[in-house]
Amino acid sequence: MILTRGRVGKGLLCFTMASVVALAGCAKQGEENKGATASPSPTAAPSTQTSPTAAPVIEFNWMNYPAVMQDNSYAQKLIESKFNVKLKKMYAIPNSDYFQKQQIQLATGDIPDVLFVNNPGDLNKYVAQGLLAEIPVSLIEKYAPRTKANMDKQAPQGWYYTSVSGKNYGVPTFYFTGQFHTKQLWRTDLLKKAGVTKIPETIDEFTAAFAALKQIGVYGMSGTGNSFYNAFHSIFGAYGLMPTQWMLKDGKVVNAAVQPEAKEALAKLAEWFKAGYIDPDFVSGKDVSAKFASGKTAFNDSAHVASTDPDDPGSTMNSVKKIDPNGTVEFGPLPKGPRGQSGGWAWGTAGNIWAFGKQLEKSPEKMQRALQIMDSLQNDEETWLAMAWGQQGKHWDFKDPAKGVAGGLKRLEPYTDVTKLQAEGIVDLQNGVTLFGAQANIDLTGKYYDQKQLASFKIFNKSISDIFGKSDILPSSGKYWGDLTKLKTETYAQIIIGDIPISGFDNFVKQWNEKGGAQLEKEANEFYSSIKK
Repeated sequence: MILTRGRVGKGLLCFTMASVVALAGCAKQGEENKGATASPSPTAAPSTQTSPTAAPVIEFNWMNYPAVMQDNSYAQKLIESKFNVKLKKMYAIPNSDYFQKQQIQLATGDIPDVLFVNNPGDLNKYVAQGLLAEIPVSLIEKYAPRTKANMDKQAPQGWYYTSVSGKNYGVPTFYFTGQFHTKQLWRTDLLKKAGVTKIPETIDEFTAAFAALKQIGVYGMSGTGNSFYNAFHSIFGAYGLMPTQWMLKDGKVVNAAVQPEAKEALAKLAEWFKAGYIDPDFVSGKDVSAKFASGKTAFNDSAHVASTDPDDPGSTMNSVKKIDPNGTVEFGPLPKGPRGQSGGWAWGTAGNIWAFGKQLEKSPEKMQRALQIMDSLQNDEETWLAMAWGQQGKHWDFKDPAKGVAGGLKRLEPYTDVTKLQAEGIVDLQNGVTLFGAQANIDLTGKYYDQKQLASFKIFNKSISDIFGKSDILPSSGKYWGDLTKLKTETYAQIIIGDIPISGFDNFVKQWNEKGGAQLEKEANEFYSSIKK
């Protein structure tokens, strides 16, 4: 998973820690700003560490996630002023093929002091190449105590991301929207036309609804059959698992892709396909939303959270109404299976990794200062707000000053343009864009997240995430995982369309284990045991 990030921007003026208003750039005082003072987050307790501004200036070479950021930008000056550092060099790597281009950059021998790492697999490679410094968890607990405590509480799988051979090599980040899965969306006008009086809630009710929809020439659903993780995820959730996640079963770590319950779900999908309830083009994963909007399908289990928002010009609701003014859409619950189970794919609340160049093992003061910066940006409400939104009156304002934070925040022109926002180096909060370790803890991000969208995220939410957060986290994943996910994707599709009988699932399990699945399962259990000690 690659989370979109932003870059850091222009001119820190009047920066104090007295209040959000003062922090936001000496904004207007008085009656209209009654709502401007943000109440402290429950996870934003003051740090026990000495302020880094009392220490000598430290220079950093810092590699953020790619974005177009101006030199001497707002956020750069903010970081340098508040933390008494000099950002001597910041690296610009294009967003496309980030890992490959980052690898080439590192191969020149120019190793940043701090660098953003997308995935555990990337981290493993860099560690093997001797590029990264070990960061003992005890050091994080000392210099970034709130980050350590909140990660333990809110996103414990993050510690799997940074662990290599029993040692820790990074600071995991938070991923707020990782606690939610995609929405289950129905064309309720088509259900009504087919004589279905309620949104289906169980697999049996799905079957009955799909049969009725067929009678009016509508497929029940299409799907992203070319996705190793997203294909019919909510249907598998009805049988208690989520291929290809690692899961605990009878006290052992196993992969959901090869469990008997997956075979059971595939049998139901093959039954639906044979009956004509599933769009035959699901294998390509193309035009899922377009077919839904045009009325060719009635159910989409991978819909966007804003699908029903009439105020969003690009919402599915508005796309439907452009074609059929009488068309209606509505979110529905995840289907329940024969044992009452349900769930949807979620990535979990840990995101990516901040790592330190190998040279920092000989510069402990740099490592300590970087940890202090991250701890503040992730947990100090006022500091984070300045990075996430910028200056009040210039970059943002309250939607309703009388309500303050509770009424929501809005971007001001020209910073509604994401390129101008990135040039300033300000976080694009709704899209997870963040810099310098500013991925705030879950409680703090939730407080400032668009409350309307957040309410939609929470509707019918019952997420299932990998016990490791990311399935390709194991030492041999680089060797086996690509072939295994390809095998899974192709075999599942062939079983659903009937090219392989359901009995062929047993041969798939055999191939999976022979192609590295058995080795990864062994490593998964060893890894799980080592972290849980």
